[in-house]
Amino acid sequence: MGKIGSFAGVSFEVSSKKILTFNDFSRSGSARWSLHDVVNRKPMPEFLGPGQDSLTLKIKLSARLGVSPTTVLNTLRTFKDKGKYGSFIIGTKPISSNYWYIEDISEDYTNIDGKGRVISIEITLNIKEYPKPVVVSVKKKAKAKKKPTAASKKKALGVITIKVGMLNCRATPSLKGRIVKVLRKNQKYTVYGIKKTDIPWYDLGGGKWTSAVSQYTRLKKG
Repeated sequence: MGKIGSFAGVSFEVSSKKILTFNDFSRSGSARWSLHDVVNRKPMPEFLGPGQDSLTLKIKLSARLGVSPTTVLNTLRTFKDKGKYGSFIIGTKPISSNYWYIEDISEDYTNIDGKGRVISIEITLNIKEYPKPVVVSVKKKAKAKKKPTAASKKKALGVITIKVGMLNCRATPSLKGRIVKVLRKNQKYTVYGIKKTDIPWYDLGGGKWTSAVSQYTRLKKG
């Protein structure tokens, strides 16, 4: 058996028992261009990319050549009607790096016997190129590691609870330090240390300090 090629689930072959091949095979293609009008000059063409190639071929399906015309035709119709696409192979290699689909089928019933059996059909296939999808690999960005803050580097001394309605939180451990926020009653904050200047101060981390006087705050160590 000599296998000529295959497409759409149909094998083209020549043997002592079966002849199923094609003829009048032609291929055409074009490029895509866009024309931009320019005043007082000829239009300026812009290349957009390659166009879609087309194939045309004729196939003779004959019962006398060991082929079931209706079976082969139904295989090609199903391929067309389900929107399938695949490689067109001649010999052992695809004729293109892309796939192909059947755009239309023309059928010419050349011989039907006295019992209504289809003896031979000549069909013409018009086939269009179907580009293979471009696979884009997306690399996941590694999550940026958070830089440890000065506070996170320190070991926590404990947690304080604010005992008064409002208590100033300052940028430096001093009653003259700039007020950065106001702490409220029953709020809790992690403490990273104690420093005594004009009064004792709790280090809340991140450049924030508040009074360590027991009248204003209560410390729970650990």
